[in-house]
Order: sequence, then structure tokens, then C-alpha cells
Amino acid sequence: MLFYIGASVLITLSVYCWLGIKGAYSKGEVLPFRVSAAIWILDTLHLILVSLASLNSVWELRFNETVAFISGLALIGIGLAILLIGMIQFRSLRRISGMHSARLIATGIYRWSRNPQYLGWFICLLGISLIGRSGLAFLLTFMLIIGIHLYNIWLEEPYLERVLGKEYLEYKSRTARYVGMPRKSNNVRN
Repeated sequence: MLFYIGASVLITLSVYCWLGIKGAYSKGEVLPFRVSAAIWILDTLHLILVSLASLNSVWELRFNETVAFISGLALIGIGLAILLIGMIQFRSLRRISGMHSARLIATGIYRWSRNPQYLGWFICLLGISLIGRSGLAFLLTFMLIIGIHLYNIWLEEPYLERVLGKEYLEYKSRTARYVGMPRKSNNVRN
């Protein structure tokens, strides 16, 4: 019963956040505090649901328990490292929360990924899901990955193109969305 309540709140918050982000970005504005706070709550609730599903091995998958545990811990460590490096490079909780976007960061880990914070978060959640060998935890994680991917394509990238212009288009043409080798680019592609 608690899971169904959590899932209902997760869906409701997701819709609220999507509409709030879309509204702010369509006006060329940064996220208002209420939307940013809702995103943090949404992410926390999602983490709790994935963790609970994993701890209880909901829809248990048949993996070797030891291999799943060690591999899951490794993924969590790698994911946390990527996530924290990306967050530290932003140097501002307001930037991390989408409430400030005046300057493009394209150095350090951002040379290899336009979204290292998302990438790190995805890897962490996959590690948690693997440790619990939970099909439900994997499903929740993959739903988040798809949602964030669509958010990147439909909302965030068009917003950054409008706000940061040619600088972002050039960055986008040489840097992978999630992970990849930096490319040399002399011309801007749409």
C-alpha cells in the first residue's frame, strides 16, 4: 500500500515538475524555487522507492548474489564519483537546482559529458537496483532514465540553445549528451 501511495505522489510530482519546467523555460527563465524544490523532493522520493524495492528484492531477478552485490557497489561508487565531480564543478547549489544558468560550463568532466550529474545518478540507481536484484527497482530506474532523456531533448537543450546561443550550440556539437570523447568542431550543427 505504501508503495502505491509513493508511486502516486511520484507521478503527480513528475507532472507538476514537467509543467513548471516547461513554463519557465518557454519564457526563457530559470526555474522558480517551488519547482526546483519539487524536483529535489521528486528525486528523493524516487531514490527511496528504488531503495525500498531493492532492499525487499521486489520482483527478484536471478543473479548471483555476490556478483550482484560487488558489481552494484562498484556502480554506486563510480556513479557517486561522476555525480559529485559534476556538482562540484557547478560550484553553486542554485546552478545545480536549475535556478541559475548565466554561464556555460564546458571544462573538466563537462568536456566528456553535457550531463555528468544525470549520468552519475543513473549509474548509482542501477547499482542500487543490482544489489537488491530487484526488477521493480530496475523498472523505476529505467523510467527515470527515459524521463530525464526526454526532458533533455524536449525542454533543457532547446532552453539552453535560446539562453546561451551559439556558445551552447558549439558545445553541443563537440560534446556527447551523456558520455563520449570530445570532438573538434569548427561549425555549429543544429
